[in-house]
Amino acid sequence: MFRPRWTVVLSLLTLLHPSLQFNDVFDEELLIKPLPDGFVYSYFQFTTRWDVTHNDSLLHTHLVSRSLTELFYHYGISELHLSFTNGIWRYENWGFPVVDAGPGAEVWAWFEPPADDAGVDQKWKQLCGTLSGLFCASLSFVDKTNTFSPQYSLRPTTHRFDGMVQPKIRYAALPREIVCTENLTPWKKLVPCKLREGLVSLLTADHLYSGNYHSLAVHMRKLCVDAECSQFQLEVRQSVSLVQDQRIFGGKDWSIRKLFGQGSEGACVLATTSKVYVDVTDKDYEMSQKPTNVIRSTRGGANSVLYEYDLKEYEKKQRMFNVAALDKNDLGVVVMTPQPPIFSKRYISGVGQERGRIVTRITNTHWASLNLIIFENIPWFVPIYLHTLKVTRGDQRIEPRTVKYIPGRQRERPSHLEIALTIPTRSTIELSIDFDYIFLKWQEYPPDASHGHYLQPSIISVLLPVARNYTSLPREASLFRESFNATQPSGYFLQIRTEALLLTLPIPDFSMPYNVICLACTVVALAFGPIHNISTKRIVAKSKDPAKPKLMDKIKCWFAKKRNKNEKEKTESITEEAK
Repeated sequence: MFRPRWTVVLSLLTLLHPSLQFNDVFDEELLIKPLPDGFVYSYFQFTTRWDVTHNDSLLHTHLVSRSLTELFYHYGISELHLSFTNGIWRYENWGFPVVDAGPGAEVWAWFEPPADDAGVDQKWKQLCGTLSGLFCASLSFVDKTNTFSPQYSLRPTTHRFDGMVQPKIRYAALPREIVCTENLTPWKKLVPCKLREGLVSLLTADHLYSGNYHSLAVHMRKLCVDAECSQFQLEVRQSVSLVQDQRIFGGKDWSIRKLFGQGSEGACVLATTSKVYVDVTDKDYEMSQKPTNVIRSTRGGANSVLYEYDLKEYEKKQRMFNVAALDKNDLGVVVMTPQPPIFSKRYISGVGQERGRIVTRITNTHWASLNLIIFENIPWFVPIYLHTLKVTRGDQRIEPRTVKYIPGRQRERPSHLEIALTIPTRSTIELSIDFDYIFLKWQEYPPDASHGHYLQPSIISVLLPVARNYTSLPREASLFRESFNATQPSGYFLQIRTEALLLTLPIPDFSMPYNVICLACTVVALAFGPIHNISTKRIVAKSKDPAKPKLMDKIKCWFAKKRNKNEKEKTESITEEAK
């Protein structure tokens, strides 16, 4: 008996019931950009956009995962950002990534404001717990002791209308979070395509985690049509940033098969567009396949050339997609690339275990001065002194424009410090602040106490006048192709993150409890035996004179002697007869 497939049944139901139609589209993109020093940067982006009307429900989804839409439905958030990163992005050598992220786990969200902040804090705790279970991460450790509410550094990317109440933000970072396949597998399941279809099939764990830098991210936002937000567009953007050393492949030549271990069998069936972009700016490459289109983009005074490959076209040819790039340049020639307009370093200085100093160095290579906002994430176990805050340029001291400081409380809240200042042209400034080393309770040390405690990275926000080494998407854009020729006269917003610092606090002698336990147990064992014998056994006095034998004992002894004598005589008689 013939049975129609489920896809045919769903198609018929969609035609018969217009209410089952979904206004959502899915696009997948891949950017491959060679970096200096023999590295290759790969950026995957999977974008789903859903035009939600007043007749739609977030609990009935089509392409968007229901696990993600329930976050907006239950917790009342308007924007969410989550990232899992391993490694350090080298801004000085590599420029700027498309999506910046700090080491470890990083999450921040904007909540539609309720009556008080207590409701936001409760939803924030529940949201982190849900994300912890959804992505198999340790986000359940996020609490009030490591949560911030930055006012200037992080700004929402959603549309704002007159009369709309400003949302409330919560931010937290776990720099010690380890990224592994337990995070990649649930992340891939949120993509509308199957794990073996489209560009997501290139994300294999062995090639992803063998790179020098990798970052998984989920960015969600609700774009309202009007102030009442009766209709809105729900945008879900999943991205992967990967940096690999192509020298392990045997030279400067690279291919998709070398980078990811396999080619792509084609585009995702549910994807509206599926495209691969190769950045060949200032490169002399010989491509193994002819590109579908050549894109020449001019953005903020920076020119770039990209080759575009449409996977939908290669599907028609019924062959696996694999692009190889052969570098025609001489191996002995080193190509010098200009430095990005701004980059930063962060470290801890000081001697001893009494007082230290956190130093952030920021370098401006641009021809004009830049306005910065620096967000310092100081945990509660690092007490800082605001009067020691200094911003210097050599021997010259620079006065900040604005300083927002909320002092921390031990075991209750971290120290919140945001600084707005202007960095002069072609100069390097140092921002420093002193802190004390304190003793913690023995239960507050990590399992490996000698490893130390991590300090969250600083966030530096700046508005660049030029787009040199800039690859981020515009605020209103959703797809990577919308960044081509997207010149912004107001400037290009950029955020960079410093390194996560490792701080070694004074450590007590954890061997002392074990020594005390062993000594106490030995003393108790030696004292318990004699005391137990004395308290449980009965004491009986014993006379020194030998006791007189009883009559019954004498009789038994006489019979025993008589029996032994008879046996001896019998044995002697048998011996004589034998002779």
